[in-house]
Amino acid sequence: MGEWKTVYEDEVEERWVTLKVYESGDGDEDDGPVVRVTVAPIEDEPEQMGDEPKPIAEPDAEDNSITLDPDAIEDLEEELIEIGFSPEAVRWIVSKVPD
Repeated sequence: MGEWKTVYEDEVEERWVTLKVYESGDGDEDDGPVVRVTVAPIEDEPEQMGDEPKPIAEPDAEDNSITLDPDAIEDLEEELIEIGFSPEAVRWIVSKVPD
């Protein structure tokens, strides 16, 4: 049975991007990797006091997230451009997909 493995997670153009690749475990990767990208806005938060860790996003930011499940890497590029990423950011995100 396969599982989703996070291969990249960071801020890109003021949005939090999580890139996951599905690892089926059966070695059948002929069509390229199966990817999922989740994009969430980063909330502006006031300066935090104390030693408490700063959350990456507010709980309600999940409601504003976008999940992309393209059929191919070329589709991922198109979908990222459609939701407003620059061509440079798209190349950066796609470059994180393992071969």
